[in-house]
Formats: sequence, structure tokens, C-alpha cells
Amino acid sequence: MFMRFPSFARPSLGWVFAGFMLTSAVISGAQADEIKGYLPAAVSVANFPAAPAPGSKVDQDDRAAALDLQAKRTPERVALAQADQKLDVFSAFGSVLGPKVTEASAPSLSRLMARSLRDVGATVLPFKELYKRPRPPLADAAVTVCVRLPENGLNSYPSGHAMWGAMAGTLLAELVPAKADALKARGLDYGLSRAVC
Repeated sequence: MFMRFPSFARPSLGWVFAGFMLTSAVISGAQADEIKGYLPAAVSVANFPAAPAPGSKVDQDDRAAALDLQAKRTPERVALAQADQKLDVFSAFGSVLGPKVTEASAPSLSRLMARSLRDVGATVLPFKELYKRPRPPLADAAVTVCVRLPENGLNSYPSGHAMWGAMAGTLLAELVPAKADALKARGLDYGLSRAVC
């Protein structure tokens, strides 16, 4: 857990990411196809909620919420949701972290997020396969998308983007406690982008 310092002694963002850069010598720079997650291969996620049964009240409420979001989306929110399609910590959280935090300035953060992304995929994909919940526009013709859907479908539940946003926001909040609330809020808003589009 990140040590909490009094506000006058709290390390600056620069010091936090300097620590990341120092550890990059320890963490190898493996190619993307060699990147491994942190979690064991067979991870059991206890109490993961099941997808709503087709036609159930929860399913109907979920579709109504999707249509409500669709009716209320603005061009600005659509543009953000489209930008949020990319699973990239620097573009997704740059508005909170600031322009000095980049892949070049924080390579170990990049590595941490790449490995964590593998864990999100390993957690989400088995549940997507288990529940096989169709994406909203495939389940309801009234739902229109504003991003390109994956050609292979991959089903909609659980949302990998929403889980990645929550995970990234939580990790960054631990690393940069001075901006914890804003980072967590951005992580949740990133997930909302999937519902918006």
C-alpha cells in the first residue's frame, strides 16, 4: 500500500514517476506478446454477479438505461467516449495526471498498465464466454453505437473497458494519492463511455 505522507511532505508527482523509471531497469522490456499479467493463470473471482437473464426486469431496466444515455448524449460526450475506446493510460488519464506524464517519461507505469491489462482480459473473457450476453445494438435495434464494435463480438458482459477503467483509476489513485479522487472518478467515467456509445 502507498505510504500516506502529510500534505507538506507528500512526494510530488515527479518523484513518484521517477521511482517508476528507476524500477524499469529491474522490470524487463519484453515485447507485447511476452507480457504476462500479475495474477495466477487460473484466477477465481468469487461472487462475480451473473449477467441479467434475457427479458428479466434487470435486463429491461438495463436496456432502458442504454436508450436514455443514447438520447442524452452530446457531441462532446460522444467524442470523449470515442477517445476512450483506446485502452491507454496516458490518453485516458492524461487530463488528471498532466502533460508531463507520458509513455516516454514513465516507462515503468506503461509496463505496469500493460501487465494489468492482461489481468483484466484474463478475468473478463471467461465471464464473457460464460454469459454470452449480446452487445446492446444486437439485442435491441433501437440502440445505436458511436464506436466500432469488435468484429468477433466478444459479448458485452462484463465490460472489459469498464473493468480496465476502474482498475487503472484505482491503481493510479494508490500511486498518486494527492489526485486519488479525480483518478478514481476518471476511471469510472471511462467505463461509462462504453455505455454512452
